Amino acid sequence: MRKALVVAGLALCTFNVFAADKTPKFHLDYIDYEDFIYSNGQKTQVGDQIELEMAFKYNYDKDTYARFRFQTRPEDNRENNKTDRFELGLYHNYKTLDINLDLELLTNDGTTGGQTLGFDLDSEYTNLRWNINNTTTFTFFPFNFDGEVGEEFYTWDVTRVYYIEGSPTTVSGTQGSNSIAQKTIPGFELAVKVNDIKLYGGLGIATYIHPTNPNFNLLNNPSATSWERKEDLGYKLGAKLKTDGSYSKFEYVGHTQSEETGALLESAASIYTLTRVSSFIFEGELTWSKAGTQPWEVSRSTGWFERTTTFRPVYSDYYDNTEDWVGKSDFGFSAKVGFDVTDTMTPYVLYRHQGEHFVFNEPESAHNLRTADDTKSHGGLHRLGAGTYLRYGDFVVNPEFEYRRANNAVFGNATDVRSDRFLSSFKKNDYVLQLYLTYDFDGNNMFRP
Repeated sequence: MRKALVVAGLALCTFNVFAADKTPKFHLDYIDYEDFIYSNGQKTQVGDQIELEMAFKYNYDKDTYARFRFQTRPEDNRENNKTDRFELGLYHNYKTLDINLDLELLTNDGTTGGQTLGFDLDSEYTNLRWNINNTTTFTFFPFNFDGEVGEEFYTWDVTRVYYIEGSPTTVSGTQGSNSIAQKTIPGFELAVKVNDIKLYGGLGIATYIHPTNPNFNLLNNPSATSWERKEDLGYKLGAKLKTDGSYSKFEYVGHTQSEETGALLESAASIYTLTRVSSFIFEGELTWSKAGTQPWEVSRSTGWFERTTTFRPVYSDYYDNTEDWVGKSDFGFSAKVGFDVTDTMTPYVLYRHQGEHFVFNEPESAHNLRTADDTKSHGGLHRLGAGTYLRYGDFVVNPEFEYRRANNAVFGNATDVRSDRFLSSFKKNDYVLQLYLTYDFDGNNMFRP
């Protein structure tokens, strides 16, 4: 989900400790809602691609609390109708230690449909943080050392890796008893605060299974003599600056074995700022990403590769050629300027641009928004728009209209819908109306006068 820009504090840390004597024992903590309302290519889309995250919080005392969270995010889960998640977050402080647990509640687990409660195995919100002193912290992440960058151009986990379970002698379109597993890289983070600036760096390592023969190649030589466990090293650097009138950050994440692990991205970096000057607000972002050299295209329903009739494990076009963005780098740029008309309304204008090979985790990415034969991406996407922030207490309602122009015909045509995508006609222009709604109990709203 595009993280709500009106809640900069929430982007910093999901687990904020509230004093028990200042907050109710049980309360609605936050809501983050995003929905497509209408587009020229798809017509009415209300309810089709809702992204929602909301949480309730119970404060036991100033050192302990629990949070119950619901989340739906279609692009995060590759299986149809399995995008809804229930999670239980637990926090406890003991002297200089902060303990965070993120547990996932499965209501239809396995073949028997049982209910289970266990660790969310790709969550950065399970961690153990040691507060060395007032300025230095050391954090251990057993599942995910937080390998994400970007706000508007959100990458998801750059360090998300894939590997094959089953150790087949040949990897082919026939799945058999094999499956594709995915995981994120666990690791450590050291952070130092200098005045209003937080500097941090992190390292992590994850194992994956790979054939032992050095000439193995998923595209050209998919036969394996035997399999072994190998390691992928992840790393990150960053800086965050938060003052009364601004919030800025820099992030860089990468890993060393993107090719063997079928990762979508090899590395990514982002610079972001949100600033208020008198009645004006400015929000800007520049995000860069480098795609993996053999990113696997995994089926949303089978847990195997998407294209099995003509076996193409890597993202490929209609003619079975590897898509043009693979292994390349590009950037996205976003700028937004707003002005307080009243105490409760801030209209704004925006401009966004994406390079033809820029890959991130939204439908507008170069690996999603493509021509009918998948040979080309949008070729460069220009996005002009306007919207307004409407404030009602701790609620912010944000309707936004955006006009999009691509260099290649990539947008759907509502008057030409066919079962065979290759035969459908596409357009270079589109317009979209979206709606965002945000609530934050802590009131971290930088757009307030």
